Amino acid sequence: MWFCAVPVLLAATACGSGVGTAAVDPRDVGPAKGSITWYAINFGPEGLPQKLIDAFEKKHPDISVEYQAAPNNTDTMRATLTTEITGGSGSIDVFNGDVIWPAQFADSNLAMPLDEHLPDDFWDRYTKQRSDVTEHDGAHVAAPLYSDSGFLYYRKDLLEKHDIDVPGTWEELRDAAARLQDGGEVRYGYVAQWANYEGLTVNWTEMSAAGGGRSVSRDGRRPEIDSPENKRVLDFMRGMLTDGVAPSANTSFQEPQSLQTFTEGDAAFHRNWSHGLAEADNPATSSVVGKVGVAPLPTFEGEDGPAPSALGGWNLMINPHSEAVGAGLKFIEWMTGPEAQRMLAENGVLPTATEVLNDEKLQKANPVLAIAADTPLVARPADTPRYPQVSNGIFTNVNAALAGSTTPVTALRSASDDIRRALEDNAL
Repeated sequence: MWFCAVPVLLAATACGSGVGTAAVDPRDVGPAKGSITWYAINFGPEGLPQKLIDAFEKKHPDISVEYQAAPNNTDTMRATLTTEITGGSGSIDVFNGDVIWPAQFADSNLAMPLDEHLPDDFWDRYTKQRSDVTEHDGAHVAAPLYSDSGFLYYRKDLLEKHDIDVPGTWEELRDAAARLQDGGEVRYGYVAQWANYEGLTVNWTEMSAAGGGRSVSRDGRRPEIDSPENKRVLDFMRGMLTDGVAPSANTSFQEPQSLQTFTEGDAAFHRNWSHGLAEADNPATSSVVGKVGVAPLPTFEGEDGPAPSALGGWNLMINPHSEAVGAGLKFIEWMTGPEAQRMLAENGVLPTATEVLNDEKLQKANPVLAIAADTPLVARPADTPRYPQVSNGIFTNVNAALAGSTTPVTALRSASDDIRRALEDNAL
């Protein structure tokens, strides 16, 4: 799940227009036949979306699906969908939506509520947490298609060579990284996504939760980022930079840059999404094939339980102006069912269906899948239509502290102010 640093304000303003209105009566969705257009960012190995379509059409010959590739940029895709749907267009029937979109799309009537159209037991195929993040104001507006999580990738060859255990805490990681750097094994100890963009909100959410912190209260009404727990975490992150464990370029790294640094053999430890292991073992692009291990993200010393990973992934949504809702609903049911979910897992994409995620045979074939099944998840504070502004308040201030342009104390205070304005709907 990659993010791009497109200015949040433009996309958020478009998504907040509230012009769209649901055109489909909940009791009249039409027959499950005809043609639909599926709009989605390409995911998985080349050609996977079309393979899924072919399998679906084989089971449902009365429905044809045209795959329309979306821009590989979530903010650009969101802006395109907003323009299309608020204008009343039904040219897109079903679309993939980022896991952080439901509140924004529900508030602006950009996605059709699904509860009245799907079987009562439909949501039983997911964990409660994965189901809950597709809701807004008590209504599901999306169905989880595939998930993603953050993982710790490490140079298992170097850890074995120096008899170093896989770090279970961030403090152990820092010390192990420094030891490998001092020994001349790697240039950098740890690389991640600390640039001034959404990916830093993800990294921050994981590390904050590992240290016992939060950015927004559980009820979503007030900021909680300015806390002793979060100061400890931000001090630690800044310390990794000042000590040289993390390179200064970390503050400009997104997913591709940090992954490339790791696969070129320049770093000992790396945080990325589930695709990281496959990329590290790709002989066409990686210098560390066969030398990489994967583990859950670390926690902090003194904290109980395993550290959580940020919840990522994409959902399926229906355009309220679609003229083929019945066919779209059938497509969603199949895509989130066992056959399609197994196809995702077999192609290195994390499924959302609990039954498939916990399949032991699939887990043996893909160690990332096995770790994901046992890793607790933490959601970004996205259950507000103003989430883009909330996230902007997090990543801009955290990045400023990491880059050294402000202090952690000032950054957390400023982030708290920005989040408060966003939640009160006063943010620009």
